[in-house]
Amino acid sequence: MAKESFLDKLRNKSTDVTDEEGKLRKDCHAGAVGSAALSVTSLFFIAIMIIAFTANPIAIGTDVGERAPDIEGKMYNGTAWTEFDFESYFDLTWEAGNTTGQWVAIEFMDTDCPACQNAASTYGDWANAYSANNPNWNGPHVNFLASATELTGHDSSRAEIQEFRAGYNHNFPYIDDIDQDNMDKWGIPATPTYFLIQPDGIVAWNSDCLLYTSDAADEGLGVDLGGRR
Repeated sequence: MAKESFLDKLRNKSTDVTDEEGKLRKDCHAGAVGSAALSVTSLFFIAIMIIAFTANPIAIGTDVGERAPDIEGKMYNGTAWTEFDFESYFDLTWEAGNTTGQWVAIEFMDTDCPACQNAASTYGDWANAYSANNPNWNGPHVNFLASATELTGHDSSRAEIQEFRAGYNHNFPYIDDIDQDNMDKWGIPATPTYFLIQPDGIVAWNSDCLLYTSDAADEGLGVDLGGRR
């Protein structure tokens, strides 16, 4: 069975990705049986304890259906390096079918990686295509990010990251991951690797490190917008 593409996932609004988080399963009357004098305050704390012990939290990880790990560090937005706040991109109250929620696409890359260089122009095209500013795109807005690391065998720097970003006319944030902290946290074995994340922070799609050329990435992410670029 063919793997669902990036575009298919956006069009489907991820209605088939995750179950309801923290679904409560309890007998609402259990705490009151045999205790007529139980106070409202006691009931409140009992309810909190029941939720804590019966909720089914979503695991943190990079597989589809898991909550994306945090990303930390400084980001460059074209003018200065500032603290990156990954959590600010997500709304935990978002529900599937809500088209106003903003999605996140992130690429783990290295400025000296030939495959990343080959895919850079295409990744920039995706950022422009899946945007609320594109009149030909009628899906949800996607915020694009790039996490720039340093692979073994060469030296990298923030100046090199800035130069790479400017060279491909990218207008989205680049995150400094030269120390590979984020790459290790996400378990990234190679670059480039791509993820699509729902507005509530749940991983909706990943490339499984299979996309090493722009042509393969374009096919895998389904970036033809129904024939429109």
